[in-house]
Amino acid sequence: MKNRLEKIQTKSAYEAALALIEIEIETLNKRKANFNINEHFKADLEELNQLKYQINLQSSEISKLNIRQELIHETERDLSSSTSDIEYNLKSYNEDLKLIDDELFSDDFEATVKLQLNKFNRHFASTSDVLYGEQYALKYDKIINRKGQRLYKFSAFNLNFSSGKKQGEIYCFDIAYTFFADEENIPCMHFLLNDKKELMHDNQLVKIADLVNRNNIQFVASILKDKLPERLNKEEYFILKLSENDKLFKIEKE
Repeated sequence: MKNRLEKIQTKSAYEAALALIEIEIETLNKRKANFNINEHFKADLEELNQLKYQINLQSSEISKLNIRQELIHETERDLSSSTSDIEYNLKSYNEDLKLIDDELFSDDFEATVKLQLNKFNRHFASTSDVLYGEQYALKYDKIINRKGQRLYKFSAFNLNFSSGKKQGEIYCFDIAYTFFADEENIPCMHFLLNDKKELMHDNQLVKIADLVNRNNIQFVASILKDKLPERLNKEEYFILKLSENDKLFKIEKE
């Protein structure tokens, strides 16, 4: 073996090569010993992991905000579309309302209003004359309100143009409208209910009773018994009677 090796190189050559290898090994060992390893590796790794965690949290929050932003944009687009469908419908409705408004305040329509009002006033004046010996009538004025809208304003007045209003004016109106509705074939209830009958005179209550009975109208009066005219103080006219000792729903104070 020795002879074979020495045929290739001499012993001295091998020793020189070995010395060089040992020097290289020593150099590598020094480099290994001096290799720069971070002494705070564990702490830095922990900090790195914490940063990664924070980055994940921020990424998740950014994703949520992006979704929310997209929803807001989508809602904004929907609202914009709806607004267009609304401010156009509104324009269309306003145009339709203007056509209707123009028709309502045309000369032809006003002539119809006058005609119907005259028919009603015939009953209104007749009814009030029977009950009060005075004639009431309904009038109208064309006005413009604060919004710039044209309106028909109806109000009652006394043909004698006397000041003050009768308590029974509303009763005359209700009864007269029933007559008018029947004449015009307008469906209506033959049922009248009003309060404060004690403010009317006895003869007016009697006249109202006679008038409605003759015309198949039911007139309900809530009134104190001592304010009731003697002619109407009959059991056949009473539907419900209440007193201090017999209250509605039988509610009594202890």
